[in-house]
Amino acid sequence: MLAAVDFKRQDRIAADWLLNYHDRRRDYIDAQESYTELSATVNTGMPHGSGTSNPTEQRALSLAELERQKMWIMTVEDTEAIFGEKKKAFIEMRRFAENINTGEVGRPGWVDYVQARYADWHERQYGKAFVPSKKTMQNWWNDIIEVAVRVAIRRGIL
Repeated sequence: MLAAVDFKRQDRIAADWLLNYHDRRRDYIDAQESYTELSATVNTGMPHGSGTSNPTEQRALSLAELERQKMWIMTVEDTEAIFGEKKKAFIEMRRFAENINTGEVGRPGWVDYVQARYADWHERQYGKAFVPSKKTMQNWWNDIIEVAVRVAIRRGIL
């Protein structure tokens, strides 16, 4: 019998990476620079601090985490590359909505915020009004998450 797959957990992980892509990418670059500095330090063999006592193990764990972050960043970038201009704009608006307090009560509070911004963007971009329904926007977001999950599974990180 196949092991139970927690689809909601996979969706939450993928959504988190999609929404926090810019911060995670910046953190990855900083961590990569720190890892390079860590690798360049001289090891006397004496313990320093309260971290992992084995410096080689510490470097291996850091490198494994860096590789996982890199794979997720590539997953988000590949996911976005699949979609056209309209969905990419939607993703950026969705990210922005996640990082502000929309003042909306209940879930999902991002929908009204993104709906208004998307309608404005669409009219500026294409010269005609288009206001997607709330259900349409939720479906778009779920479709984007589904694609990200599939890409992540192909990369072996989910």
